Amino acid sequence: MAQKKKSKKNSTLFAAACVLLGLLVILVIFLVKKDQIFTNLKETAFFDKVFGSTPTVIENHEPVETKKPETIPLKNDEVTIKIETEETPAPKYTEPEPEKPVESAKPVETAKPKEETPKKAENEKKQQATGTTELQLCFVNIDGDGAVVRQVIKRKVAKSDSPLTTAINLLLKGPDSTISGERNLMSLIPPGTKLLSAKVQGGVAYLNFNENFEINSYGVEGYIHQLEQIVYTATAFSTVTSVQFLIEGEKRDYLGSEGVLIAAPLSRSSF
Repeated sequence: MAQKKKSKKNSTLFAAACVLLGLLVILVIFLVKKDQIFTNLKETAFFDKVFGSTPTVIENHEPVETKKPETIPLKNDEVTIKIETEETPAPKYTEPEPEKPVESAKPVETAKPKEETPKKAENEKKQQATGTTELQLCFVNIDGDGAVVRQVIKRKVAKSDSPLTTAINLLLKGPDSTISGERNLMSLIPPGTKLLSAKVQGGVAYLNFNENFEINSYGVEGYIHQLEQIVYTATAFSTVTSVQFLIEGEKRDYLGSEGVLIAAPLSRSSF
C-alpha cells in the first residue's frame, strides 16, 4: 500500500514538472515573440472583437522598428547592380623572345587597282588641292542628218555646298562658247527658265522651275529633250536616280500644250 502511494506521488511530481517545463517554454516564446504577438493583437483588434475592449498595454504598444537597410540615392532613377567578381591573380610577366630575322622577306602583295583608278584618284587629289570639282552637264547637238543627239560634257567648277543646284544653274545658262568642246553644242531648255528650289529625298530630285519652263518653241521634241537634259545632268550624282519636275512649286500632269507627261519622276530609262 505504501509503495502504491509512493508511485502515485512520483507520477504527480513528474506531471507537475512537465507542466512547469511547458509553462517555461511558453514564457520564453512569449518573451522572444512579445513584440510580434502584441503587434498582431493590436493590428487584428483581437480583444475588441472577443472582449469588447483592448487592454492598455496592447493599445499603447508600439512595434520595435527594425533597422532599415541603408540606401544610396541614385541620380536620374539609375539602378546600380554590384557584381562580385573573383579576384584573379595578375598574369606573370615573361620577357618575350627576340624575333628571329627573316631572310629575304617578301613584300605583302596588295590588290591591284583598276587601270582608271590611279587617274581618278589623281584627279580627285588635284580637285581637292585646287578647291574645284567636276560636274557633268547634258546638252544636245545636231548631227549631219538633222537629228538631235544628246551630248554629256564635263566642266570643272569651284566647289559648293549645293553641287546639284550649281549643275542645274550652269545647264540653264547653256554651253560655254569659250570652251572648245562646247562650241558646237546647244540647249533646248526654254530661255528665261530659272530654278526656284531643289532638294533630294529618297533618290528623287525635286526640281522646281518658273513658268518659262513650260514654253518651248521647238514643240514636242523640244519638250522631250529639255527634260532629258535635266534628267541626265541631275542623275550624274550618285544620290539621284530620278527627277520630279515642279512648276512654280506645283506638281503637274503634263508639260506645255503638247502634253508631255511629267506627273511621276523621270529617270534616264524614260528617254
